Amino acid sequence: MTENQPINKVTYWQPSAGNTITGIIQGSGASHDLLYDEQKTLFLQEDNGAVVGVDLNRYLIHSLKQHNAVLGNLVTITFQGKEQKNNGRSFNRYTLLVDKITS
Repeated sequence: MTENQPINKVTYWQPSAGNTITGIIQGSGASHDLLYDEQKTLFLQEDNGAVVGVDLNRYLIHSLKQHNAVLGNLVTITFQGKEQKNNGRSFNRYTLLVDKITS
Protein backbone atom coordinates (compact mmCIF):
# COMPACT_ATOMS: atom_id res chain seq x y z
CA MET A 1 0.00 0.00 0.00
CA THR A 2 1.27 3.45 -0.83
CA GLU A 3 0.89 6.54 1.32
CA ASN A 4 -1.48 8.15 -1.19
CA GLN A 5 -4.13 5.45 -0.96
CA PRO A 6 -7.19 6.57 1.01
CA ILE A 7 -8.08 4.51 4.04
CA ASN A 8 -11.72 4.44 5.10
CA LYS A 9 -12.11 4.16 8.84
CA VAL A 10 -15.22 2.23 9.77
CA THR A 11 -17.55 3.64 12.41
CA TYR A 12 -20.53 1.72 13.77
CA TRP A 13 -24.11 2.93 13.66
CA GLN A 14 -25.64 3.22 17.13
CA PRO A 15 -29.10 4.58 16.40
CA SER A 16 -31.80 6.05 18.58
CA ALA A 17 -35.47 5.48 17.74
CA GLY A 18 -36.33 7.20 14.47
CA ASN A 19 -32.74 7.37 13.16
CA THR A 20 -32.12 6.45 9.52
CA ILE A 21 -28.96 5.51 7.66
CA THR A 22 -28.59 5.38 3.88
CA GLY A 23 -25.61 4.07 1.96
CA ILE A 24 -24.28 1.82 -0.76
CA ILE A 25 -23.48 -1.75 0.25
CA GLN A 26 -19.71 -2.19 0.35
CA GLY A 27 -19.64 -5.65 1.94
CA SER A 28 -20.43 -7.61 5.05
CA GLY A 29 -18.61 -9.41 7.79
CA ALA A 30 -19.03 -11.33 11.01
CA SER A 31 -17.39 -11.25 14.41
CA HIS A 32 -17.44 -13.64 17.33
CA ASP A 33 -17.60 -12.72 20.99
CA LEU A 34 -17.30 -14.81 24.13
CA LEU A 35 -20.66 -13.57 25.41
CA TYR A 36 -22.66 -13.57 22.17
CA ASP A 37 -23.10 -15.70 19.09
CA GLU A 38 -21.80 -14.58 15.74
CA GLN A 39 -22.63 -10.92 14.98
CA LYS A 40 -23.12 -10.13 11.31
CA THR A 41 -22.37 -6.62 10.08
CA LEU A 42 -23.30 -4.78 6.88
CA PHE A 43 -20.88 -2.08 5.67
CA LEU A 44 -22.47 0.93 3.96
CA GLN A 45 -20.74 3.86 2.28
CA GLU A 46 -22.57 7.12 2.89
CA ASP A 47 -22.71 10.06 0.46
CA ASN A 48 -19.79 11.73 2.23
CA GLY A 49 -17.59 8.64 1.66
CA ALA A 50 -17.67 7.44 5.26
CA VAL A 51 -18.02 3.69 5.76
CA VAL A 52 -20.45 2.69 8.52
CA GLY A 53 -20.96 -0.76 10.01
CA VAL A 54 -24.54 -1.75 10.81
CA ASP A 55 -25.07 -4.68 13.19
CA LEU A 56 -27.66 -6.99 11.65
CA ASN A 57 -30.46 -8.73 13.52
CA ARG A 58 -32.54 -11.61 12.13
CA TYR A 59 -35.09 -9.29 10.57
CA LEU A 60 -32.49 -7.25 8.68
CA ILE A 61 -30.66 -10.39 7.48
CA HIS A 62 -33.96 -11.89 6.27
CA SER A 63 -35.04 -8.62 4.59
CA LEU A 64 -31.72 -8.22 2.78
CA LYS A 65 -32.07 -11.77 1.44
CA GLN A 66 -35.71 -11.19 0.40
CA HIS A 67 -34.68 -8.08 -1.54
CA ASN A 68 -31.71 -9.93 -3.09
CA ALA A 69 -29.49 -7.08 -1.89
CA VAL A 70 -25.98 -7.16 -3.37
CA LEU A 71 -22.84 -5.04 -3.42
CA GLY A 72 -23.55 -1.64 -4.92
CA ASN A 73 -27.23 -1.51 -3.95
CA LEU A 74 -28.45 1.58 -2.11
CA VAL A 75 -29.94 0.67 1.28
CA THR A 76 -31.95 2.73 3.75
CA ILE A 77 -32.41 1.37 7.26
CA THR A 78 -34.60 3.06 9.88
CA PHE A 79 -34.48 2.07 13.54
CA GLN A 80 -38.05 2.20 14.84
CA GLY A 81 -37.07 1.50 18.46
CA LYS A 82 -37.24 -1.35 20.93
CA GLU A 83 -40.40 -3.44 21.12
CA GLN A 84 -41.47 -6.32 23.29
CA LYS A 85 -42.67 -9.76 22.22
CA ASN A 86 -45.57 -11.53 23.95
CA ASN A 87 -43.03 -13.61 25.90
CA GLY A 88 -41.52 -10.44 27.38
CA ARG A 89 -38.29 -10.46 25.37
CA SER A 90 -37.37 -7.17 23.73
CA PHE A 91 -36.09 -6.72 20.19
CA ASN A 92 -35.02 -3.91 17.89
CA ARG A 93 -37.60 -2.99 15.21
CA TYR A 94 -36.23 -1.80 11.84
CA THR A 95 -37.53 -1.01 8.37
CA LEU A 96 -35.40 -1.64 5.31
CA LEU A 97 -35.55 -0.31 1.74
CA VAL A 98 -33.28 -1.54 -1.08
CA ASP A 99 -32.78 0.40 -4.31
CA LYS A 100 -31.17 -1.61 -7.09
CA ILE A 101 -28.82 0.85 -8.75
CA THR A 102 -28.27 0.04 -12.40
CA SER A 103 -25.24 1.18 -14.30
